[in-house]
Amino acid sequence: MSVRRPELLAPAGDEASLDAAVAAGADAVYFGLKSYSARARAENFDQAALDATMRELHRRGRKGYVALNTLVFDAELGPLEASVRACAEAGVDAVIVQDLGVARLVRSVAPSLPLHASTQMTCTDAGAALLARELGASRVILARELSLEDIARVRAGSDLELEVFVHGALCVAYSGQCLTSEAIGGRSANRGACAQACRLPYELMVDGERRDTGDRAYLLSPQDLEASALVPRLVELGVASLKIEGRLKGPDYVFATTRLYREAIDGAAPDAVHLAEALQTFSRGSGPGFLGGTDHQRLVDGETCDHRGVLAGTVRGVRDLGGRRMLDVAVTDTLRRGDGVLVQGGYAGEGEVGGRVWTMRDERGLDVEAAKPGSRVYAWLGPDRELPRELPERRLFRTSSPSVGQGLEAAGREPARVAIDVVVAGTAGAPLSLHATAADGRAASAESDVVLAPAKSAPLTADAIEGKLGKLGETTYELRALDARGLADGVILPLSSLNRARRALTAALDERAARRHETTQVRSSDLVDRAAPPDRAPPPEGLFVLARNLPQAQAALDAGASGVYLDFLELVGTGAALRALRERPGGAWVGVAPPRIRKPGEEKIDRYLRDLRPDAILVRGLGALREAADCDVPCVGDFSLNVTNRLSAAEVLGRGVIAFTPSFDLDESQLRALVESPFGPFAEVVVHHPMPLFHMEHCVFAAMLSNGSDHRTCGRPCESHTVSLRDRAGVDHPIEADVGCRNTVFHGRAQSAVGLVPALRAAGVRRHRIELVRETPGDVAELVATYSAVLSGASEPGVAWRSLRARAGDGYGVVRGSLRVIA
Repeated sequence: MSVRRPELLAPAGDEASLDAAVAAGADAVYFGLKSYSARARAENFDQAALDATMRELHRRGRKGYVALNTLVFDAELGPLEASVRACAEAGVDAVIVQDLGVARLVRSVAPSLPLHASTQMTCTDAGAALLARELGASRVILARELSLEDIARVRAGSDLELEVFVHGALCVAYSGQCLTSEAIGGRSANRGACAQACRLPYELMVDGERRDTGDRAYLLSPQDLEASALVPRLVELGVASLKIEGRLKGPDYVFATTRLYREAIDGAAPDAVHLAEALQTFSRGSGPGFLGGTDHQRLVDGETCDHRGVLAGTVRGVRDLGGRRMLDVAVTDTLRRGDGVLVQGGYAGEGEVGGRVWTMRDERGLDVEAAKPGSRVYAWLGPDRELPRELPERRLFRTSSPSVGQGLEAAGREPARVAIDVVVAGTAGAPLSLHATAADGRAASAESDVVLAPAKSAPLTADAIEGKLGKLGETTYELRALDARGLADGVILPLSSLNRARRALTAALDERAARRHETTQVRSSDLVDRAAPPDRAPPPEGLFVLARNLPQAQAALDAGASGVYLDFLELVGTGAALRALRERPGGAWVGVAPPRIRKPGEEKIDRYLRDLRPDAILVRGLGALREAADCDVPCVGDFSLNVTNRLSAAEVLGRGVIAFTPSFDLDESQLRALVESPFGPFAEVVVHHPMPLFHMEHCVFAAMLSNGSDHRTCGRPCESHTVSLRDRAGVDHPIEADVGCRNTVFHGRAQSAVGLVPALRAAGVRRHRIELVRETPGDVAELVATYSAVLSGASEPGVAWRSLRARAGDGYGVVRGSLRVIA
């Protein structure tokens, strides 16, 4: 059985990159508009010019997908609706969305506009894919943390098209689950403004002491993804689209990477030269990411956070030759005059040396243009790069090369063409008819402006027609096949008329490039007005505490908390703790929290927790949300579902959960706007927590405290050590492992909404939550007492805030974090 060839999907941050993608053979490109794009720093495309952009893409036989993949607030739904209508009217081939409410809006405004579920939706199992289909998606872009085996299981459990990243930058955090930029700088990754805190240096703190990590400073900065060798396996799995990351990269990168994967999809083995050129344009070091399975020793090498290109050799030291201080290089990959180079530094790049090779001398002292692998040369970096007198032995990387980019320049001179098959027919006394079908499915017809006549000599032949129809150099088409069986014998037509018919045919094909999707009269305001919580009564009120261990849970209940959620590292420990708390005098309300991510095969964790018969279970992912309506345990939608507007709140509550937790992407004004609506009584607002900054598949415990690649070989240091990351400001951010052996990095200072409590209560919010990380039982008792007093009106929020601020002894016990309003 033949296997369908997957689509090659390339990034376009601007027009030049779009042209490069098409020239290199991309089947489709994805790009953002000026708003609602998860790459806000890219140049992006004007909405007003979208029609022309799509028309040109379709004329060249390519598809175009528009990324509307950010979380959206209620006040933005109107402008977003306008963007959706513009996409529909321009004939966009699909829109890519993250927000559940945006998916509902797209389906209502433009029912035939294809919808793709963004990787920002954190789709990690078949259940999440099936929920995306229920939202109207025809394709799901899988999380980059899935292995080939995981992808196969999702494919087996869902009939949606699957899109998989094969090249580019890897985020260390699960897309859609990173709150670092929002918490620290008010720049939300879920809103396209990631500040890349994962690329910063951190010190490793183990059991409260700084651990020497050698030259490894970038402990959360993963190597880039490069999976060209795995393309045949992805084709076998039936993956519909192979995606290249890089809307912030330039056209050289887009061309080189697209060419590499075009060859791989077409069946060629990865070309070593083309692979090197792709990595030359941008690479932090590369590997298969998680596609080959988890390997904590390989993913993050910790020695770099930025582009370093291709390893070209080893610097043995510095030599003074002819009055110039030159690098002594043992070459492992061809080095040429004009290449950019980087001598790797020590910890956090200390002592790093970079520049461009001005001249090179071989061991005989002769100037050379290029040095081959295995040779030894002395390289001068020019008068503006004063080298130190001594350099330790370090790796030398080629960061750029003038030769890279020549392929793009050459391709730009020859436009990408669309193959067409043409059928011609006609008899004497009638026009010659031409019907063309393009490889992308377009079809058009044309007729000659002169009728065919009986030939007295030199009748029209199929070869003559093919010769004329093949003259398509000024168009984007090329003749693939001609069928002239319908042409009568012995007829003739002036060649000038045949030429005009050819031009009319290609013009008609160009006209077919204009497409559009019908839109309805439904307005976003109509959808918001109709959005309402279920008719059922709001869930029971109270102050609930999410605890990481049994002493915290007991302290919370002793201090008067209405109930606790258990979010433990051990499943067995969760069951034992739940039973112990239930045996307290008068019993206790006890909910449970599954891991935030659920991969194929991990559904058994959810089943185990449900079988414990807790009072509630937190729903943290789309797969579990799909099952909530059939769950015999009350479900509460957690913050990781990213509810930021009334449409997404309605979507979540409509699936059987009793309450939802508003997204941490909401600032104070946005949170109030959401709960000051009919949804307020159904909101469970987290009023105190160390913000979960990074949630990641990468395990810092395994990577730094063991030689193991995964949970089977790491020795589980998470069970015997506490680990934190110290940032440049001296703040220690705790790391905790969960049941799935995934790590969450928490903010070292808790975020408090105590000043908002009266407004939340006035809006009808009746459920409030405190989330803990490493607080002692004494800390827990103080927190519960402080918030209980404010909730009951016995204490003023200002008094509580000052008390919380002073708890750490340095005046920074709590922060406002993502709640602060930034103009």
